[in-house]
Amino acid sequence: MTCSIRNCLLALVMMTLLPAGLAQAASQTADTVYRNGFVYTVDGPLSRAQAFAVKDGKYIVVGTNDDMKAVTGDGTEVVDLKGRMVMPGLVDTHIHALRGALTALGVLFPVSSSVEDIQTAIKKHIADKKLKKGDWIEGSKWAMDYKTLNVAMLDKVAPDNPVFLHDWTNHLAWVNSAALKAAGIDKDTPNPEAGVIDRDSNGNPTGTLHDKALGLITAVMPPPAPAEVEARATWIFDELNKYGITAIVTPQLDPIRIKAYRGLESKDKLNVRIQGSWDFNTRYVTTTLEEQAETFMTRDKRGPNSELINVDGVKVYMDGVPNDAEGGAPMIDKYETAPTFGTPSIDESTFATWMLHFDTEGLKVMAHATGSLSTRHFLNSIEAVRRANGKGPRHHLAHSMLVYPDELPRLDFEKSNMISEVSPFNIWVPDPSANYNWGEIIGERFQQIQTPIKSMVDAGAVVTYGSDWDNVPDPNPWVGMEGMVTRQYPGHPDYGQWNPDERIDVETAIKIFTHNGAVAMEKEGETGSIEVGKSADFIVIN
Repeated sequence: MTCSIRNCLLALVMMTLLPAGLAQAASQTADTVYRNGFVYTVDGPLSRAQAFAVKDGKYIVVGTNDDMKAVTGDGTEVVDLKGRMVMPGLVDTHIHALRGALTALGVLFPVSSSVEDIQTAIKKHIADKKLKKGDWIEGSKWAMDYKTLNVAMLDKVAPDNPVFLHDWTNHLAWVNSAALKAAGIDKDTPNPEAGVIDRDSNGNPTGTLHDKALGLITAVMPPPAPAEVEARATWIFDELNKYGITAIVTPQLDPIRIKAYRGLESKDKLNVRIQGSWDFNTRYVTTTLEEQAETFMTRDKRGPNSELINVDGVKVYMDGVPNDAEGGAPMIDKYETAPTFGTPSIDESTFATWMLHFDTEGLKVMAHATGSLSTRHFLNSIEAVRRANGKGPRHHLAHSMLVYPDELPRLDFEKSNMISEVSPFNIWVPDPSANYNWGEIIGERFQQIQTPIKSMVDAGAVVTYGSDWDNVPDPNPWVGMEGMVTRQYPGHPDYGQWNPDERIDVETAIKIFTHNGAVAMEKEGETGSIEVGKSADFIVIN
């Protein structure tokens, strides 16, 4: 299945994004009429139709084949859908689109790779790219026990090139001696706040880094050229279209990315809607929170919003990932395998204060929270900010990964005006390659509280889907939809099943991937369903 916006890339998918305007009257002549389809409208009361008409990029009639006669003129293109299913375009509300597109230029290897596999891939990359001494090598995604890795393993194959390899979560990195030297990291370098430099018994860095420590490396890495950024944006957006994705919420917003997005939009080549989020308290920088906020806190700093690009979001990293060693995501109950409750990346009062600032400025907060205690702190802050400012912008709990039953009522959309995004799909299905030992370190309650999608929906939450690519191998949304319905890894029932009581039906899953995604972007009046007056962002599937 493939798709595009404005220009149909393949016959299976057709959709249009044009500037918003008044709904076209049904008495006008349509530009295009689509007949003989199974049109799943996701609009609530109708849900199904047979045909629809589009004029100036908007739906003007949705109904039966006969309903199309009134808007079909001599110049109207008539498309026979031949019974195929039509539905709104999919929305990925958590994707590191451009970061992943740029990383894909480096060394790529599957999460199942061994040290030897990665060494071979690095040697091939150096030869294929004809790298010179001092050229950086970036790559991903490893999933080995970080305690078994060291700089010597990478020095062996890249003694003259700094190497920076992400793990599958992007919260850990493995580097070589040249990268440590470039960043000035040695035995006397202190751990940055909310970061860890792993060390051997003599205090020397081993080559693995956690969370904020990654920023010590990225601070000295050369930035990509603007032309390369735009080219990679074009590539990844075309790839997302092929999966049926027409809108995204994406972090890592910065001036270089905004320039690329706006450049594509000005050339009429931007084929996704974008809700961008500026990173705050990110592991990739070492500046103060005040300095980070200064870069985006005012409209003058962010720049204007446009028809397809919204820059009024901020992503706050409340924690890292579950880990029973130093720096693990904070939990309500202690880790099963170690005497620790984890460590937050930002304390609750500081987070609440900044959230108040962002809410007052009109910024939508997307909070990375993987620990159950981080989720609780986010919900506490939502309630505090609503008391202070009223309804405000629509905030976003990223991952919604470990949610205790007594927290579920607090996710109710009508009370909180927040959305509950679940990502990536392989944390609500068993995946031996990606979940490390989370079930073991979190304990028996893991299956009970791990991404309880049905319970969240039943509690009134607006649940949305995120791929969290490039933290997973590809941004394919359909495996995520299948996982929601089965709680099994697609194609691998042998992996088992996590908490089958949290399965949802297909209709609910489609709503999560379409309408609810539009709600997350505060665009439900423009897209997310097939209704008269909305933008014709639709896909035709096999």
